[in-house]
Amino acid sequence: MRKKILALTLVLSMILILVGCRTKIEDNGNKGKTELKINFATGNALKTLTYNTGTPVTLPDGSIYTNGQIKPAWNYIANHLEVAIKDVTVQGQTATNMIQIAAATNFEDAHIYGGNVAETFMEYGAKGKLINLLEYKDKLPDFMKYLEEYPLIKQQLTAYDGGIYSVPYVAELDEFSKVFYGRNNWIETLLDTDELLPETATLDVSYTGYWKGSKARKGANVVELQNQAASNGKLTGEVARQQLIQYIDTNYPNLEKRSDLYIDDTAEYDIDELVALWRVMKLYPNTLFKLTTGQSGTCEIVPFFFRTKNQRAEIFKLINYFGGTRVYGTNTYTGLWYVDESNTLQFSFYQDAVYEAFDYLKQIFSEGLINSDYDDTNNSADFRSIFYSSDLSVNSSGSSTVKQLGFMTFDFIPSTAASSPTGAVKAMLPPVTTLEGMHDNKFHHYIEIPRTVMIDGWAISANASGKELDKALELFNFFFTDFGSNVQNFGIPGVMADFDNLYTLPSGDKVPTLSKWLMEQAKIYTNGDVATFGQQFMGIRMPIGYKADIGFEYQNMTKEAQEGYDLYEEKGVLTLGYNKPSKLLELSAPCYSLTRQESARLATLSIGDDQINMIYLYIRSDKNSVSSVDLIKKAYESANILEYIDIYRSAYNRTKA
Repeated sequence: MRKKILALTLVLSMILILVGCRTKIEDNGNKGKTELKINFATGNALKTLTYNTGTPVTLPDGSIYTNGQIKPAWNYIANHLEVAIKDVTVQGQTATNMIQIAAATNFEDAHIYGGNVAETFMEYGAKGKLINLLEYKDKLPDFMKYLEEYPLIKQQLTAYDGGIYSVPYVAELDEFSKVFYGRNNWIETLLDTDELLPETATLDVSYTGYWKGSKARKGANVVELQNQAASNGKLTGEVARQQLIQYIDTNYPNLEKRSDLYIDDTAEYDIDELVALWRVMKLYPNTLFKLTTGQSGTCEIVPFFFRTKNQRAEIFKLINYFGGTRVYGTNTYTGLWYVDESNTLQFSFYQDAVYEAFDYLKQIFSEGLINSDYDDTNNSADFRSIFYSSDLSVNSSGSSTVKQLGFMTFDFIPSTAASSPTGAVKAMLPPVTTLEGMHDNKFHHYIEIPRTVMIDGWAISANASGKELDKALELFNFFFTDFGSNVQNFGIPGVMADFDNLYTLPSGDKVPTLSKWLMEQAKIYTNGDVATFGQQFMGIRMPIGYKADIGFEYQNMTKEAQEGYDLYEEKGVLTLGYNKPSKLLELSAPCYSLTRQESARLATLSIGDDQINMIYLYIRSDKNSVSSVDLIKKAYESANILEYIDIYRSAYNRTKA
């Protein structure tokens, strides 16, 4: 019996050894290779270089990956570069905590540090803790070529001492991430048919309109026409719709149908014409409920909404459509800096045009045209799911359980296109507006925030030397070669993508074609979400130093999402960028490199959440809000906004030198 147990033990041991040899793929052939220690923290254990999903994945060659191993794509990269990659990250640790600990230990625990801490990389680089990449141009030819192609990116990466200490994650440049979406069938029903139900809803008018007087586009302003037709300040659906229809018939006689003013490639509506439409929708709840659910009943109509409380700052993007007023200079809600025509850095929330727009937003909100819960920090609801995805919800008796329906939002292309079970949600061109600084008096379709250089990236410890430093530089440069860029964007050649059979994008660019295997595995592991499977299970498209390509996302879009993307591309919607002919369309930096003295001065100021929350309360007409925008401006001045601006202007001016 003892011999049988011993024999069984030996067999099990051999099985474990064989499995270990097969699954510990990153250990194969590493003997004698230079080891690179990487500390790449994201705050999410599923988004590091280490496999942490809890569910093994098997590649087509039979290789099995389990928890604790380097992800497949990184194993491929390591083998390609003949280097041994060791992930020393504390899984789940935030980048901020990681960098604080690294600084305390003099950046000795890893050769490479990564995360969303670009400003900190500049700080510690200038202190001599990270290598200056400009001193190794010969080792980084492809990255340096990229900086030559985008001098503004190089300018924005440069620290106050003139060095560049990190390679950034560059989102898909010149591409749109978020666009406007709405329900085309609502517009068509309300404007092109008379299939309407009796309505009793009323609305207290407050919004006065922007494109009027000397700024008028069409002579008459549709919002003013609706306001004038209101009875004692109350607007009914019948009156609001009648005024809008008459306005469209008079001012757009060449449209084949009225809804063409708003939908598809014929859209040319401005913010006032949009508000006029929102009013009609708000006042036709019975009609829109029947249209959407197929049942009789009513609900609350929410003309405009944002997905979650975390996206409440999206409301400020509407400010663009009041004469092209600038708000965000880069792709972040805190990026309230932009560069004006005179090449001067401006803080948008200290501009008179923005304060004027706060009043317009307040008026629109008071009419119930914007989701009333968008600023409720205690509400964690997914409003996109509530307002779009529940269209066909019914209870056990077969009656609709829908209580709220939303019309329009501003959100990511692929996920929003897929959010409606009826397929009624379509991309809409943005409102038209003039643009300050263009000096052409033309009306343009415009979105202020595109995809940009992000604050994510990675840097090399100054303690790295010899072979470790050479391999770290080689790795950094690899992702800016054509092949390395494709590996990080599309995955392992022959497994995740076909690098020979190329996919042609609408732009004419050709990219690797994603494999059938990748699509099938995404269905199994991530409910068809190819991007999530690629990142969490395979390790591609990580926010390390590389340039993302729209080709991966485009191949994964639904037909409806591709149509939305194509609409924006074909209509030439204007947005910000890095190689633009006008300062008006130039992206500002995602962060600025401050000296110790500037950081110390900044620490004495209190510019931030206090004033922002004051603005939200004002827009909501909250009982605790200030009575006028002048008091918001005074609050900024009391917090010494001029010194705040001076600090950042000094940082910006250094990058121009």
